[in-house]
Amino acid sequence: MKNKPMRHLLPLWALWVSTFSASAQWSIFAEKIPTPGHWANYQMERTKGQEPTTVSNLRLSVHDGGVVNGQPHLWLTVDSVEWLGSKSKAPLHFLLPANLNREGAYKFLESSAEILFSDPKGPWHMTPDDLSALAKRVGYKCTNKITPDPDQTLEELNLGNQKYKCSRLKMESYTIIDPPVVAKQTIIIRGDVWRDESKPFSVIQAKWTEKYISGSKISTEEKNLKLLAQGDNDKPNPPTDHGDDFSFWRVIFPH
Repeated sequence: MKNKPMRHLLPLWALWVSTFSASAQWSIFAEKIPTPGHWANYQMERTKGQEPTTVSNLRLSVHDGGVVNGQPHLWLTVDSVEWLGSKSKAPLHFLLPANLNREGAYKFLESSAEILFSDPKGPWHMTPDDLSALAKRVGYKCTNKITPDPDQTLEELNLGNQKYKCSRLKMESYTIIDPPVVAKQTIIIRGDVWRDESKPFSVIQAKWTEKYISGSKISTEEKNLKLLAQGDNDKPNPPTDHGDDFSFWRVIFPH
Protein backbone atom coordinates (compact mmCIF):
# COMPACT_ATOMS: atom_id res chain seq x y z
CA MET A 1 0.00 0.00 0.00
CA LYS A 2 1.19 3.52 -0.76
CA ASN A 3 2.21 5.72 2.13
CA LYS A 4 -1.01 7.56 3.04
CA PRO A 5 0.68 10.70 4.44
CA MET A 6 2.37 11.14 1.08
CA ARG A 7 -0.80 10.99 -1.01
CA HIS A 8 -1.02 14.78 -1.00
CA LEU A 9 1.89 14.62 -3.45
CA LEU A 10 -0.30 13.00 -6.12
CA PRO A 11 -1.34 16.31 -7.76
CA LEU A 12 2.33 17.34 -7.79
CA TRP A 13 3.42 14.11 -9.48
CA ALA A 14 0.67 14.57 -12.04
CA LEU A 15 1.89 18.11 -12.71
CA TRP A 16 5.42 16.83 -13.21
CA VAL A 17 4.20 14.26 -15.72
CA SER A 18 2.45 17.07 -17.58
CA THR A 19 5.60 19.20 -17.42
CA PHE A 20 7.87 16.47 -18.71
CA SER A 21 5.41 15.49 -21.44
CA ALA A 22 5.41 19.10 -22.60
CA SER A 23 9.12 18.70 -23.30
CA ALA A 24 8.19 15.89 -25.69
CA GLN A 25 6.06 18.42 -27.55
CA TRP A 26 8.90 20.95 -27.71
CA SER A 27 11.27 18.32 -29.06
CA ILE A 28 9.57 18.66 -32.47
CA PHE A 29 11.28 22.07 -32.72
CA ALA A 30 14.73 20.92 -31.57
CA GLU A 31 15.60 18.95 -34.69
CA LYS A 32 16.00 22.13 -36.70
CA ILE A 33 16.96 25.12 -34.55
CA PRO A 34 17.39 28.26 -36.67
CA THR A 35 20.13 30.84 -36.22
CA PRO A 36 20.02 33.41 -33.39
CA GLY A 37 17.39 36.12 -33.80
CA HIS A 38 14.73 33.84 -35.25
CA TRP A 39 11.36 33.61 -33.53
CA ALA A 40 7.95 32.06 -34.13
CA ASN A 41 4.55 32.57 -32.51
CA TYR A 42 2.10 29.69 -32.21
CA GLN A 43 -1.48 29.27 -31.09
CA MET A 44 -2.35 26.28 -28.91
CA GLU A 45 -5.91 24.95 -28.74
CA ARG A 46 -6.68 22.45 -25.97
CA THR A 47 -9.85 20.39 -25.59
CA LYS A 48 -10.36 18.04 -22.65
CA GLY A 49 -13.47 15.90 -22.54
CA GLN A 50 -16.65 17.99 -22.66
CA GLU A 51 -14.91 21.11 -21.35
CA PRO A 52 -14.76 24.23 -23.56
CA THR A 53 -11.71 24.55 -25.80
CA THR A 54 -9.07 26.88 -24.39
CA VAL A 55 -6.68 28.93 -26.52
CA SER A 56 -3.24 30.23 -25.56
CA ASN A 57 -0.18 31.60 -27.34
CA LEU A 58 3.36 30.27 -27.32
CA ARG A 59 6.52 32.02 -28.52
CA LEU A 60 9.79 30.36 -29.46
CA SER A 61 13.00 32.30 -29.97
CA VAL A 62 16.69 31.53 -30.47
CA HIS A 63 19.74 33.26 -29.00
CA ASP A 64 23.46 32.59 -29.12
CA GLY A 65 24.62 30.12 -26.47
CA GLY A 66 28.36 30.31 -27.02
CA VAL A 67 30.62 27.26 -27.02
CA VAL A 68 30.11 24.40 -24.56
CA ASN A 69 32.70 21.60 -24.45
CA GLY A 70 34.06 22.75 -27.80
CA GLN A 71 30.66 22.65 -29.50
CA PRO A 72 28.51 25.66 -30.58
CA HIS A 73 25.26 25.93 -28.61
CA LEU A 74 22.03 27.91 -28.90
CA TRP A 75 19.45 29.01 -26.37
CA LEU A 76 15.97 27.85 -27.38
CA THR A 77 13.42 29.84 -25.37
CA VAL A 78 9.79 28.81 -24.85
CA ASP A 79 7.68 31.70 -23.54
CA SER A 80 5.72 31.51 -21.33
CA VAL A 81 5.18 28.21 -19.52
CA GLU A 82 5.05 26.65 -16.09
CA TRP A 83 7.94 24.43 -15.09
CA LEU A 84 8.26 21.72 -12.44
CA GLY A 85 5.53 22.88 -10.09
CA SER A 86 6.05 26.62 -10.52
CA LYS A 87 3.05 28.78 -9.72
CA SER A 88 4.02 31.35 -12.36
CA LYS A 89 4.45 31.19 -16.12
CA ALA A 90 7.80 32.45 -17.34
CA PRO A 91 10.35 32.01 -20.15
CA LEU A 92 12.01 28.58 -20.12
CA HIS A 93 15.42 28.35 -21.81
CA PHE A 94 17.16 25.22 -23.12
CA LEU A 95 20.88 25.37 -23.98
CA LEU A 96 21.14 22.94 -26.89
CA PRO A 97 23.79 21.95 -29.44
CA ALA A 98 23.43 24.05 -32.58
CA ASN A 99 23.55 20.96 -34.82
CA LEU A 100 21.20 18.72 -32.83
CA ASN A 101 19.98 15.81 -34.96
CA ARG A 102 16.69 13.92 -34.78
CA GLU A 103 18.06 11.37 -32.31
CA GLY A 104 19.24 14.18 -30.05
CA ALA A 105 15.88 15.91 -30.36
CA TYR A 106 14.17 12.71 -29.19
CA LYS A 107 16.03 13.19 -25.89
CA PHE A 108 15.29 16.88 -25.70
CA LEU A 109 15.85 17.35 -21.96
CA GLU A 110 18.89 15.08 -21.81
CA SER A 111 20.47 16.95 -24.76
CA SER A 112 20.31 20.27 -22.87
CA ALA A 113 23.60 21.49 -21.39
CA GLU A 114 21.48 23.66 -19.07
CA ILE A 115 17.81 24.36 -18.42
CA LEU A 116 17.08 27.85 -17.10
CA PHE A 117 13.70 28.99 -15.79
CA SER A 118 13.33 32.79 -15.55
CA ASP A 119 10.82 32.68 -12.69
CA PRO A 120 9.71 36.23 -11.81
CA LYS A 121 10.22 35.31 -8.15
CA GLY A 122 13.81 34.38 -8.87
CA PRO A 123 15.44 32.47 -11.76
CA TRP A 124 16.94 29.03 -11.25
CA HIS A 125 18.67 26.47 -13.43
CA MET A 126 19.29 22.75 -13.84
CA THR A 127 22.36 20.91 -15.08
CA PRO A 128 22.39 17.46 -16.73
CA ASP A 129 23.40 15.99 -13.36
CA ASP A 130 20.41 17.67 -11.70
CA LEU A 131 18.06 16.26 -14.32
CA SER A 132 19.54 12.78 -13.99
CA ALA A 133 19.19 12.83 -10.19
CA LEU A 134 15.59 14.08 -10.39
CA ALA A 135 14.66 11.48 -13.02
CA LYS A 136 16.05 8.72 -10.82
CA ARG A 137 14.22 9.99 -7.73
CA VAL A 138 10.79 10.23 -9.37
CA GLY A 139 11.16 7.24 -11.72
CA TYR A 140 11.03 9.40 -14.86
CA LYS A 141 11.34 7.78 -18.26
CA CYS A 142 10.46 9.20 -21.68
CA THR A 143 10.69 7.90 -25.22
CA ASN A 144 9.94 10.00 -28.30
CA LYS A 145 9.63 8.96 -31.89
CA ILE A 146 8.94 10.98 -35.04
CA THR A 147 8.63 9.08 -38.31
CA PRO A 148 7.76 10.20 -41.86
CA ASP A 149 4.30 9.34 -43.10
CA PRO A 150 4.44 6.48 -45.65
CA ASP A 151 2.73 8.79 -48.13
CA GLN A 152 5.52 11.20 -49.09
CA THR A 153 3.20 13.53 -51.03
CA LEU A 154 3.53 17.13 -49.88
CA GLU A 155 0.37 18.65 -48.41
CA GLU A 156 -0.63 22.27 -48.82
CA LEU A 157 -1.63 24.01 -45.58
CA ASN A 158 -3.31 27.41 -45.57
CA LEU A 159 -2.87 29.28 -42.28
CA GLY A 160 -3.85 32.92 -42.20
CA ASN A 161 -2.73 34.44 -45.49
CA GLN A 162 0.17 32.02 -45.92
CA LYS A 163 0.46 28.79 -47.88
CA TYR A 164 2.92 26.07 -46.92
CA LYS A 165 4.08 22.92 -48.65
CA CYS A 166 4.40 20.38 -45.86
CA SER A 167 5.49 16.83 -45.26
CA ARG A 168 3.56 14.95 -42.58
CA LEU A 169 5.28 13.04 -39.79
CA LYS A 170 3.89 10.78 -37.09
CA MET A 171 4.75 11.70 -33.50
CA GLU A 172 4.57 9.28 -30.59
CA SER A 173 5.77 9.75 -27.02
CA TYR A 174 5.56 7.82 -23.76
CA THR A 175 6.26 9.65 -20.50
CA ILE A 176 6.28 7.84 -17.16
CA ILE A 177 6.78 8.98 -13.58
CA ASP A 178 6.82 6.08 -11.14
CA PRO A 179 7.67 7.47 -7.68
CA PRO A 180 7.74 5.27 -4.58
CA VAL A 181 4.79 6.92 -2.80
CA VAL A 182 1.91 7.17 -5.31
CA ALA A 183 0.49 5.40 -8.35
CA LYS A 184 2.51 5.44 -11.55
CA GLN A 185 1.64 8.34 -13.87
CA THR A 186 1.76 7.86 -17.65
CA ILE A 187 1.10 10.11 -20.62
CA ILE A 188 0.92 8.72 -24.16
CA ILE A 189 1.08 11.23 -27.02
CA ARG A 190 0.11 10.29 -30.57
CA GLY A 191 -0.46 12.66 -33.47
CA ASP A 192 0.84 14.34 -36.60
CA VAL A 193 3.33 17.10 -37.36
CA TRP A 194 3.31 19.11 -40.59
CA ARG A 195 6.75 20.49 -41.50
CA ASP A 196 7.83 22.92 -44.20
CA GLU A 197 11.61 22.57 -44.29
CA SER A 198 11.98 25.93 -46.08
CA LYS A 199 10.84 27.74 -42.90
CA PRO A 200 13.10 28.52 -39.91
CA PHE A 201 11.48 26.25 -37.27
CA SER A 202 9.93 23.94 -39.91
CA VAL A 203 6.89 23.14 -37.75
CA ILE A 204 3.75 24.67 -39.28
CA GLN A 205 1.10 22.67 -37.45
CA ALA A 206 0.85 19.75 -35.06
CA LYS A 207 -2.20 17.87 -33.81
CA TRP A 208 -2.08 15.17 -31.17
CA THR A 209 -3.99 13.34 -28.45
CA GLU A 210 -2.62 13.00 -24.93
CA LYS A 211 -3.84 10.06 -22.86
CA TYR A 212 -3.28 10.44 -19.10
CA ILE A 213 -3.18 7.22 -17.07
CA SER A 214 -3.02 7.25 -13.26
CA GLY A 215 -3.81 3.91 -11.72
CA SER A 216 -7.30 3.01 -12.96
CA LYS A 217 -8.08 6.59 -14.04
CA ILE A 218 -7.76 7.50 -17.72
CA SER A 219 -8.43 10.87 -19.38
CA THR A 220 -7.62 12.35 -22.77
CA GLU A 221 -6.89 15.80 -24.14
CA GLU A 222 -6.74 17.02 -27.75
CA LYS A 223 -4.18 19.65 -28.75
CA ASN A 224 -3.77 21.66 -31.94
CA LEU A 225 -0.68 23.84 -32.45
CA LYS A 226 -0.69 26.34 -35.35
CA LEU A 227 1.94 28.76 -36.61
CA LEU A 228 0.79 32.40 -36.39
CA ALA A 229 3.87 34.40 -37.39
CA GLN A 230 7.65 34.15 -37.67
CA GLY A 231 10.64 36.39 -38.20
CA ASP A 232 14.38 36.89 -37.62
CA ASN A 233 14.59 40.26 -35.87
CA ASP A 234 14.57 39.18 -32.21
CA LYS A 235 17.67 40.88 -30.82
CA PRO A 236 17.55 40.71 -26.98
CA ASN A 237 20.59 39.39 -25.18
CA PRO A 238 20.67 35.68 -24.32
CA PRO A 239 19.67 34.85 -20.73
CA THR A 240 22.45 35.84 -18.34
CA ASP A 241 20.84 35.63 -14.88
CA HIS A 242 21.03 31.94 -14.10
CA GLY A 243 19.85 32.44 -10.53
CA ASP A 244 19.86 29.66 -7.98
CA ASP A 245 21.08 26.11 -8.37
CA PHE A 246 18.38 23.47 -8.69
CA SER A 247 16.99 22.02 -5.46
CA PHE A 248 14.58 19.10 -5.15
CA TRP A 249 12.84 20.99 -2.35
CA ARG A 250 12.00 23.78 -4.78
CA VAL A 251 9.69 21.47 -6.70
CA ILE A 252 8.28 19.86 -3.54
CA PHE A 253 7.47 23.29 -2.10
CA PRO A 254 7.08 25.56 -5.18
CA HIS A 255 7.24 29.33 -4.79
